[in-house]
Amino acid sequence: MLVERIMTSPVETLHVNDTIHEAMNMMSRLSIRHIPIVDDDDNLAGIISDKDVNLALPSIANNDAELSLDLELGRIMRQQVTTCHPLDFVEEIAKDFYHFAIGAIPVMRGKKIVGIVTQKDMLNTFLELTGIKEPGSIIEIDIKDRMGVIYDIGKVFKNLNIKIVSISIYPNAGKKDHKIIVLRIDAMNPLIAIEKLRESGFHVLDPSEMS
Repeated sequence: MLVERIMTSPVETLHVNDTIHEAMNMMSRLSIRHIPIVDDDDNLAGIISDKDVNLALPSIANNDAELSLDLELGRIMRQQVTTCHPLDFVEEIAKDFYHFAIGAIPVMRGKKIVGIVTQKDMLNTFLELTGIKEPGSIIEIDIKDRMGVIYDIGKVFKNLNIKIVSISIYPNAGKKDHKIIVLRIDAMNPLIAIEKLRESGFHVLDPSEMS
């Protein structure tokens, strides 16, 4: 899946000379937590988060609170910004979210910002890819990694006239050369499918084996 499919565009920005007060108002008004900061040429100069704003503000008891609200964003923004391109793959930028523990990634065409992807966007994408938003059932199968296994599983469901909504595959940490295939199927009762899979030689996991 491409970044351009899930990014928010156009994206709201502020200028390096805008203030913390303006950032707080924008975050509250739009219910957002990250704002890209641009320079006079509308090029990306940095990014701020609600955490950056909170760290820059003094305690309530501090008499300089009003002065701090007028602090320019160029003073508190993070200038080293992880960015991506609209044609990057979502799976690739997911690694950036994980490794750098960041909450948002601006999407760039050259020096111009054309969108933004947030952790919430990534979560929504995960839910979409796994089919969790649709009604159905989940079946987990432990398989020895081999060519053609997805085709063989698919034949079982074709014969049952049951649609597979999504397929996820991950290593089985407890068994060498084995993987877990997670199927979300368009059926509220998976028992018939489980029975047919087992008759076809597949090891369908029950809850006790998934813990």
